Amino acid sequence: MQPIKSVSLLIALSGGLFASAAYADNGYVGYAVQANSRPVVTSTGICVRGGRPVTDGPIPAHCAPAKAPAPAPVAVTPPPPPPPAPIAPVERTILVSKPITITGINFKFDSYKLLDHDIKVLDEVADFAKKHPDAVLDINGYCSKVGSYAYNLKLSKLRAHSVARYLEQHGISSGRMVLKGHSYDNPVATNATPQGRFLNQRVEINSSIKVQKTVQ
Repeated sequence: MQPIKSVSLLIALSGGLFASAAYADNGYVGYAVQANSRPVVTSTGICVRGGRPVTDGPIPAHCAPAKAPAPAPVAVTPPPPPPPAPIAPVERTILVSKPITITGINFKFDSYKLLDHDIKVLDEVADFAKKHPDAVLDINGYCSKVGSYAYNLKLSKLRAHSVARYLEQHGISSGRMVLKGHSYDNPVATNATPQGRFLNQRVEINSSIKVQKTVQ
């Protein structure tokens, strides 16, 4: 009689196990459920599949794994706008004054007579004046520092007049010339030597012409 009791006890235990881990058709099809109709969940949070009917249906909401949060949107910095195209500088042409100084007109001591070399220079001056009809010629006479200031002032004016007379004879209007004597002021060389004094005994012609200049 004892073996029969053992079989009965095993059947009773089996019945209790299936009662506590039944397989529900309501909401958890294909998953093992407990007596309280809750699914059987492992220690790692996974619902236990099995039972009747076998199914690969959707995971019950209770057993659905938690969704990872959606990644935060990454702010995309727009590329900087392209630099503006360089603006080409605007060029224009203007007229500017260009100073002209003519030298090389020298005289012997105490003389206002033009030398052969002076003639060559003055011919170039006449050509210059004809090419630039608006140019005014400032004719300045000088002397070496020998004798009084007053005497050399008169002599420096005579030297300026000699130059102006030659230019007028070669087609340059006297109205375009301004004459001035400077005595022995503004020397360009020493008065202690004959060569230095010769360089100081001179006429300089200053003028200006209009030339084109391109500016931005």
